[in-house]
Amino acid sequence: MKLSAKEKVFYGMGDLSANILFAAISFYLLYFFVNVGGLNPGLASAVFLIAKAWDAITDYLMGRITDKTNSRWGKRRVYMLFGAIPYGLCFLLLWLVPAGADQQWEKMLYYTFAYMLFNTAWTVVYIPYNAVSANMTDDYDERTSLNGIRIALANVGLILGAAVFALLADGMESVFYGVFGDLKRAYLLAAGIFAAIAVVIMFFSGYNIKERVSVAPENNKGFFATLKEFFKLPEFRNIMMCYLLSMVGFDIIMAIFMFFINDSLGFGGGTMAMVFVAIPLVCAIISSALWVKLAEKFNKHKVYAIACVYMAVVLIFAIFVPVNTIWSTILLCIFAGAGMSAIQILPYASVPDVVEVDEYVNGVRREGAYYGITQFMYKIASGVSIALVSLLLEAFGYTESTDGSVIDQPQSALLAVRIVLGVLPGVIFLISIIFSYKANMGRERFDMIKEELHKRHEQAALAAQGIDPEIGEFAGMDLAAGGVQMPSADDAPQNSAKESQESDIQNQD
Repeated sequence: MKLSAKEKVFYGMGDLSANILFAAISFYLLYFFVNVGGLNPGLASAVFLIAKAWDAITDYLMGRITDKTNSRWGKRRVYMLFGAIPYGLCFLLLWLVPAGADQQWEKMLYYTFAYMLFNTAWTVVYIPYNAVSANMTDDYDERTSLNGIRIALANVGLILGAAVFALLADGMESVFYGVFGDLKRAYLLAAGIFAAIAVVIMFFSGYNIKERVSVAPENNKGFFATLKEFFKLPEFRNIMMCYLLSMVGFDIIMAIFMFFINDSLGFGGGTMAMVFVAIPLVCAIISSALWVKLAEKFNKHKVYAIACVYMAVVLIFAIFVPVNTIWSTILLCIFAGAGMSAIQILPYASVPDVVEVDEYVNGVRREGAYYGITQFMYKIASGVSIALVSLLLEAFGYTESTDGSVIDQPQSALLAVRIVLGVLPGVIFLISIIFSYKANMGRERFDMIKEELHKRHEQAALAAQGIDPEIGEFAGMDLAAGGVQMPSADDAPQNSAKESQESDIQNQD
C-alpha cells in the first residue's frame, strides 16, 4: 500500500515534535539535574530508574488502550490530537528548580514526580504515534521509506532540541543567560518555547495521517499471555534485542555528550555546545537517504552490521581528542553523525514487521500491545543505562553544581566520561549485530506472509457477508474465526507455502 510523500512527511513530523522534547531531555536533563538543580549524581540515577520504570508500565497499558479504542479520529491518532497539549505542559515541570527544596531528598522527590508525570503524558502521545505506522501501510519497502523520512525529521527535532537548546540555555555563554543572568530562568524559558513548538507540530502530524490497516480480530489477552506469545516468535526476540541495544547505545551517547563537551574537552556551553551537538545530527540527516538506499538494495542486517562496526571504531577516538581542539572535535562529530542515522533507521524499519508475523502465527492484530511492550522493555533498559552512566560519574568523583558554574572536576571523572562515550556504546552496537542477523526477515518472506494475511482478510470479509468462498481456493480455512487457521492438508499448494514459511520461522529461532 503506497503512501503519498506528503503523508510520509506529516507522519515524520510526529517524531520531529517528539524529538524536540526527547533531545532536550536526553542531552541536558541529567546535566541540568546535577549542575543546575544541584542533585547528587547518585540520587539522579535513582530518579531516572524510578521514572523509567513507571514509564515502562504505562507504555504497555497505553498500548492496550489504543488497541481497544474506536473513535471518529481513529484508534491511534486521536491521542496525538488530544494529548499534545498535556505533554507540552508537563515538559515544563522538568526544568523548574523547586523553591525551598534545599535538601537532597526534597529535590529527588520533586524531580521524580515531575519526570513520572511527563513520562505519562509522553506515553499517551508517543505509543499511539509509534503504533500507527503499522496501521498506515503493510508494504515492506514503504515502511523502510516511511521510517527513513521519519528518522530524517527526527534528527531535525534532535537538532532543535539539542543544539538550539544549548544556544539558548546551556551555560553562562548562552543567549538567555545573557538576558537574565540566571541559568534557572534560561532553562525554563527555553523549555517553554520548545514545548509550544512541539505541541503544534504533533497536532498537525496527527491531523494529516490516515489509518488503513486494521482488519484482524481484537486482542483480548492479558499482559503475560500476550508477552508469552510474543516471546515465542523468534522475530520478536531478535528484532527486539537489536532495537533495544541500538537505542540504549544511542541513549548513552546523548546522556554523556554534554559532560564530554563541557567538562572533558573544556568548551563550556552556549555557541560551541550548539555547534558540536548540531554537526553530528546534520550529518545524520544528510546520510539517512544513503542508508535507506543501501537497505533497499542489500539486506538490512548486512548494512546495519557495517554501520555498527563503523560507529564502534569512530567512537574510540573520543578517548584521544585533545582538550580545546576545535577541528579534531568537529571531525569526530562529522564521522559519528554519518553512521548514527543507520543505527536509528534500520532497527526502526524492522520493528513494524513483527506485527504481521504475530498476526500470521497467532491470528490477532495488536499493534498497540506490541508497541506498548516494545517501549516497556526499552524504557527499562534506557533507565538502567542512564542510571549506570550517572553512577559511574559519581564513582569517579564528579561533583555537582547548584547554579551551572564551572567546577574543576578530577581527572578520574574526566577520563571516565571519555571512556564511557568512547567504548560503551560501541560495544553495545557490536553485540546488536548478532541479533540483527538472527532477526533478518527478507523481503520475499515478508511478502509471502503478507499475501497469506490478505487471503485471510478476504475470506473473513466474505464470511461476514454470508458468502461461501470457492472450495478450491479457500478449502480448510476457519472463516468464522477470521481466517486464523492455516490451509488444510488437502490444499497442497497453499500448505506447501505455509510449511516453507513455518520452516523459515523455526530456522531463525
